[in-house]
Amino acid sequence: MALSYRMLQIGGQPAGLLGLEELFSALYEEGLTPTQPEIKERLLNGVRQNNFIPKPAVQDYSNALMLEYQRYYQRRRTGKAIVARNYGTWRGYPREQIPWFPTISDDLCNNCGACLDLCAREVFERDENGKIWVAEPFLCMVGCCFCKSVCEPKAILMPGQELLKNYPEKMR
Repeated sequence: MALSYRMLQIGGQPAGLLGLEELFSALYEEGLTPTQPEIKERLLNGVRQNNFIPKPAVQDYSNALMLEYQRYYQRRRTGKAIVARNYGTWRGYPREQIPWFPTISDDLCNNCGACLDLCAREVFERDENGKIWVAEPFLCMVGCCFCKSVCEPKAILMPGQELLKNYPEKMR
């Protein structure tokens, strides 16, 4: 069985991770809460089973994984379904392999919600504290950057269009 794939922002950069859904599910089923002292090490060790974590980035990975596990735990606790999605393809490539999605600068974002109002693809969500985050990066339409244009504080960053030239149409 293929492992799940999820893109996270780690240290301000996108990083694709294998097996995150399976890891989170196992930790949740084991009864580990986000506040238990051993959770950080368990998350890092679990991610290392299928991914490489550079030594200088361990703290950034730890912070990002804790935040994601907190969100996962909260959703499971409140009964919200956690469903693995098929994001489809773009030019014949699995959508998860195309690093096209918005990132939000925490320093610039004022949580105004313009991106939420504009994006019909449900890429953005508000967390329990009202902070906007990129909840579903692979729902973002490849090549679209309208959210960036409505963001008055210029907090939304998108990859450059030149990135897309690296993905010619795949022969099927």
